[in-house]
Amino acid sequence: MDSNVTVNASLDQLHDILMPPAVSNWPLAPGWYVLGILILTYGLHIGMKFWSNYQKNLYRREALNSLAQIHLGKDTNKEISDLLVLMKRVALQHFGREKVAALSADEWWNFVETHSKAKVSPDIRRLSQKILYTTHVLTTQDDLSNVAKVTKVWINTHQGNGNV
Repeated sequence: MDSNVTVNASLDQLHDILMPPAVSNWPLAPGWYVLGILILTYGLHIGMKFWSNYQKNLYRREALNSLAQIHLGKDTNKEISDLLVLMKRVALQHFGREKVAALSADEWWNFVETHSKAKVSPDIRRLSQKILYTTHVLTTQDDLSNVAKVTKVWINTHQGNGNV
């Protein structure tokens, strides 16, 4: 019985285990600050790159807006002429006057094919020369839509060493 009494007495005298205070989340370890700064810097870099590309392609968006303003309707000769002028304006904006201004006829169309995904048929090449340098050319809606397609592909896909 003596052993029973000593066991009971020793259990009565036990106290709860004292836990150390919880580790605080703040202040963070220095590595977290460095990581946060790196993530913020990278985010700013990506944002600046996006903004720069957005600004660089402003002329493309404006050209596509102009393309949408050209009504593909009754006066096909004037509209084809407007499309050809729009293509040249886009080229002047991106590549500069020195490279583009002197280009005409096949040189121009070769330039368009070289610097974009546009494929220009011989019919469009001949038609463009007639539209630009003669009057009263007989054109069809198909001619107009073909030139409009080439213009849209040119605006969307041209690339190369431009001024911008």
